[in-house]
Amino acid sequence: MGYLDELKQQADAAKAQNTLDIGALERNALVTDAACQSAFRYFATLAQQLNVLQPASKGEFRLDRNTAFKDLRRTDFRADSRLRKLRAAEVFDHVVLGFDMRSGRRITLSKDFPPAIEKLESRLAQCGASFQSEVLRDPGNGRFIEKRYEIAADFHGTIRLIPDHDSGWIQFQIVNLDGFETVTVQFPAFEVGPARLDELARWIVGESNAFLRDGHQLRRVEA
Repeated sequence: MGYLDELKQQADAAKAQNTLDIGALERNALVTDAACQSAFRYFATLAQQLNVLQPASKGEFRLDRNTAFKDLRRTDFRADSRLRKLRAAEVFDHVVLGFDMRSGRRITLSKDFPPAIEKLESRLAQCGASFQSEVLRDPGNGRFIEKRYEIAADFHGTIRLIPDHDSGWIQFQIVNLDGFETVTVQFPAFEVGPARLDELARWIVGESNAFLRDGHQLRRVEA
């Protein structure tokens, strides 16, 4: 066998491997996108029911040591999704279930220590509350006194599914469900079906649930 024949054999083997790889990617993509489609339909139906029930939050939503909110009614549930291109096909970029938690209160908070200011502003960014702030200074010498916040204490939460079509995994990003925190967890796409989503619905309503059981790369980050 000549060298050219050897190269041909190597090229044929590479082509066969590429065909296998592309086939595996396409199968993963099909399973993952089907799971996203199912989740979007589930969320759309779930939102209709929850907008009637308006379940109260079970966690504590704390802006600072002395300011916390409990039993907030979850309202205005809405399902949404976005698409993107993947190898000439349209697939889900993400699926989202959003909701509001309205206290109907306006509060004033003041902070005079930089770490406390940073912590409060991080939580305000996390919760989506609208606010105005001003820096108060001593009129005589211009020395910083405090930073004051006028806050409309109405908050937002989201549950976002981010698929990785090539690997066949889906990440959940759960924001402000039990407090001002972000929970991330991953599941194989074939596990993201009605049973798993039912557990998530129980969590939203405030019932005991097993949604996070067997999840991968679970992480909680408090604002």
